[in-house]
Amino acid sequence: MKLLVFVSPGCPHCPAAESVARRVAPEYNEFGLYFKKVRTRTDEGKRLSSMYRIMATPTILLVNDEGEEKKRIVGTPSESSLKNEIEKALGLKKSFFGKIFGKK
Repeated sequence: MKLLVFVSPGCPHCPAAESVARRVAPEYNEFGLYFKKVRTRTDEGKRLSSMYRIMATPTILLVNDEGEEKKRIVGTPSESSLKNEIEKALGLKKSFFGKIFGKK
């Protein structure tokens, strides 16, 4: 699973979003989570932005190993919110309905 953080120059919220992701991501390395900062103005950033239809920055994507988007967060999440979304995407946490009905 990849945690992609899309940032652009001059974006006032991008440094905060990147900082939250950098603090949280290492806690999930043992579960195969890989952090990557994507600068939208680079060739790779333009390609990935187009591929995932990034319309605003900061945007954080959780992408599985096949490249499928599992979760999109636009803006700067709190650490607890980001952890919650990562845990759900990795299958470490069941949703509210999953707890009731026995599904993830």
